[in-house]
Amino acid sequence: MNKALGIFGGSTLIYAGLAVIMGVLPGIWLSHVPPGPGVTPLTPEEARGRDIYVAEGCFYCHTQQVRPLPGDRMFGRPSAPSDYAYQTPELLGSERNGPDLSNVGARQSSSVWQYIHLYEPRAVVPESIMPAFPWLFRVVDKAPAGEQPVPLPPSFAPAHGVVVPTEDGEALVAYLLSLKQPSLPQAQPGGAPSAVVPPAAGGAPGFDAAAGAEVFAANCAACHGAEGKGVPGAFPPLAGDPVVNAANPTEQISTVLHGLQGKEIGGQKYSAQMPAFASQLSDEQIADVIDHERTSWGNHGSLITSADVVTVRANQPARARPAAAAAAPAPATSAVPPAAKAGFNAAEGARLFAANCAACHGAMGTGVPGVFPPLAHDPVVTAPDPTAHIRTVLDGLKDKAISGVNYAAQMPSFAAQLSNEQIADIIDHERTSWGNNAPPVTPQDVAKQRAKKK
Repeated sequence: MNKALGIFGGSTLIYAGLAVIMGVLPGIWLSHVPPGPGVTPLTPEEARGRDIYVAEGCFYCHTQQVRPLPGDRMFGRPSAPSDYAYQTPELLGSERNGPDLSNVGARQSSSVWQYIHLYEPRAVVPESIMPAFPWLFRVVDKAPAGEQPVPLPPSFAPAHGVVVPTEDGEALVAYLLSLKQPSLPQAQPGGAPSAVVPPAAGGAPGFDAAAGAEVFAANCAACHGAEGKGVPGAFPPLAGDPVVNAANPTEQISTVLHGLQGKEIGGQKYSAQMPAFASQLSDEQIADVIDHERTSWGNHGSLITSADVVTVRANQPARARPAAAAAAPAPATSAVPPAAKAGFNAAEGARLFAANCAACHGAMGTGVPGVFPPLAHDPVVTAPDPTAHIRTVLDGLKDKAISGVNYAAQMPSFAAQLSNEQIADIIDHERTSWGNNAPPVTPQDVAKQRAKKK
């Protein structure tokens, strides 16, 4: 009996000691961490919105913790304990069926976008799997005085009346817009810029076969099959596919970057949507997975480089290479878009646009009709003088009539969020994409406008 009591008592003490060391003491320490610079308490409306966020189960699919990993860079800087000083309990989440929301108030700061996204996510993100929340809105014949109706695209608007948010909807959006990561003293806005990887000098295009196979297994094999055979009638095969074997890799790179749906391949129409990987995979990873596909299952496509991916990200055609010449040295300028030669980091411009602008203006610069303006062929974006374009990004914009359409949604100011180099890269991405062909700007151009008063 005494032996049993000793075993029981000893194990209890060990368990209690571990609980104190691993749970209680760290909790006490974290409770005394002061709020970071710019971290403020929630307003009453934001606090109510947080309760609705919990009640609607948003934390089941969204995290609020940015990890110090390359794959999390699009969501913001790595989270710090001081970010949660006024968030008890912390809604860290454990699943990412949707993006991390730690910095969503900065990434997608338009309340109009948030309302549309809550009412019908596919109105702004066609590939979204998020459920709609129509009970956070009401349909009325006419918007009450002082309330703005949600400007839904015509295909998603009700047949009669207009949509306005309820008080719960307004509170939830207020909470989402409050989720902004203030810059830490040692951090630069938006993170450190990534480098453009040029083609290997004096050698064949680089291809990490092991990395390509790993990326394919993690991202592609579930649909296309480990042997590239696909699923008949559901997902197309990659073995023997003419796009995969084409000398010019532009279409394949674009497909991996932007996704695909409703494509007829080999006489078979595939309705399932292939997701876009532009924001999930780096240029090097995309090059490796494409080279894996081009050299597997009997395919003999020419190899590509990460610089080819950079080129297509900037909406420039990649250079065609015959398969037999795939190992030949490539000229140093073969895959560098014209803007890059002027100092434009195309990969960083594309990444920043995806993180800060694409939610409203669209990945292809087409905007949302009647809600957010298109950037493709926009007169300000394509103007030889970039002053108005730079000022818009620095200062934001509201109630602007563009091509006869008045856009009421407010575009936020990015002066405090992005550096001169980042703003120049994002503007140059817009000025050289979707058929736009305007002269690039430099960080010095942005600095000059920043120094002027609005």
